[in-house]
Amino acid sequence: MSLGSRIRQTRTQKGITLQELSERSGLSKGFICQLENDKASPSLQALDRISAALGVPVALLLISHGERAYVVRAEERQGYSVGSEGLSVQLLSAPGRNLKMLLMELAPGASTGGDNHVHEGEECHLVLQGSVRYRQGDEELILREGDSLHWNGYIPHRVENCGCGPARILCVTTGAMEHMLESECEDSDDEPANR
Repeated sequence: MSLGSRIRQTRTQKGITLQELSERSGLSKGFICQLENDKASPSLQALDRISAALGVPVALLLISHGERAYVVRAEERQGYSVGSEGLSVQLLSAPGRNLKMLLMELAPGASTGGDNHVHEGEECHLVLQGSVRYRQGDEELILREGDSLHWNGYIPHRVENCGCGPARILCVTTGAMEHMLESECEDSDDEPANR
């Protein structure tokens, strides 16, 4: 979406007419019309006046569509069953971004894989349900509902449900976990499914 389109969209969403924006910003109605139709480019001063008149930060007018808020509706989550380990994952964040948020569900005895794995970036986990054993290098930790941990992905690690019932974990990562899970899905011949 172009700058002019974003200005027009913001103006119309707020119910502001061209005349009102002109009066609030001190810029001519014709100039604003040209901006909205991408026939003119504003100076930084003019852009600042328009954003103030619209009651939005300048950055909101400048960000691309891909940088705006991305909503994942509960019924539209992209989900994967990974291997035969009893691990399922739902993607809760926008694709292609550096920060990823996942909801992992592990059946009793299930884990993130047979061997410890490594990847770039960091992970932060919040146990929502169950008891989970975390192994990182030589260290082993048991976390229960409400507990969280933060670790570096480049140290070999493994996550395992050590409880009697299912475990649910909210995972936020800056690493390649999403890519790793997709490759595990390919290896397991499981098809991604929307839930």
